[in-house]
Amino acid sequence: MPSAAEQKEDLKAFALSIVRGQTNVYVKELLREHGVRIGATKQDFDKNLIEAIDNDVITREDLQKWLDEVEGWGQQHVYAYRLTAEQERAFSTEAGALQRIKDGRLLAYWRKPTAMTTSLTFPEDEQLHLVSITFADSLVVQWHKGTKYWVRTKEEEQHDKPNEWIEGFEYEFRAYRGRSMREVMRFAVRPSAGLAALFIPKPVNSKEHTDAYTEARATLGRVLDFPALEKRPMRLADVIKNLDQALTFDAQAPEEVRPQSTRLKSGVAYVEFAGVSEGVSYFDSAGVRRVRESLRSEADIAAFSGTAGTFRFGNLGRVQLFAVDNRIRLWSSLTADGVWRILEMLTRYQDRQ
Repeated sequence: MPSAAEQKEDLKAFALSIVRGQTNVYVKELLREHGVRIGATKQDFDKNLIEAIDNDVITREDLQKWLDEVEGWGQQHVYAYRLTAEQERAFSTEAGALQRIKDGRLLAYWRKPTAMTTSLTFPEDEQLHLVSITFADSLVVQWHKGTKYWVRTKEEEQHDKPNEWIEGFEYEFRAYRGRSMREVMRFAVRPSAGLAALFIPKPVNSKEHTDAYTEARATLGRVLDFPALEKRPMRLADVIKNLDQALTFDAQAPEEVRPQSTRLKSGVAYVEFAGVSEGVSYFDSAGVRRVRESLRSEADIAAFSGTAGTFRFGNLGRVQLFAVDNRIRLWSSLTADGVWRILEMLTRYQDRQ
């Protein structure tokens, strides 16, 4: 068994590996929460974090809690599903959630929220690994996947080698440094919101995304009737239309949300309202907004359904909605609280007319 000193060194190495993949604001919050001097640069954050761990100001449990809140939230594709009333009741308590786990092999992954629910290691391969099933205010199933990418900065450039001629061809040698990170896939059942959601970090058109969805589907089928859940997705065609309509006419609509683009389809044709560049709302054009406002009455808008929409959720960033596969794309790094704020807000516009 590793000594206390070795465990602390492992913890520091792991902390740095995660911190370097997080947005600065979340690292600052970790340090500020524990009264640690923050500094101005990423190098300062690293140094001050290491000192805090050395001095037992930030412990393994502190890092665990922080990771659960920030690691693997945002910058994901989300598939959200509507719970039935029976499912809300069944998953509203720990005992009810445990009762649903009928496969004894999964019970080996059950963790109390107060336990170390996040492994402080990287997977040794690039395969998804189920790591924990927990229940606090919601049931959460979590997988980890190791991944590696290559970075090239001025630091790496100094390791370049001179060009060489090999068998009549000139070769250029440029140095890249490998950086390991881990990705997190989650599935959560949140009875208080009437929602379940699967969070996948991989690009939607990639084999990795498809494989991740297949893996999640197989595992979750041993916890609940996942095929039945798939038949109750968040109805994004309605959300896109209703949210855009509310932002156009409803004085009670959330002020921090602005539409960047919306595509509405009617029959074999569609109309699209869009800003000309990232971060620009079509509301910024008085002429385009007047055209959008022509779809004023319920009879006018009833003929349309939403096919795609991009909305800016204030400091939570850009959110894209795709009706074709009922998929939500979160573009910003977020906390768990930020992600659920977005999903719960979208839920409110499913049935709104």
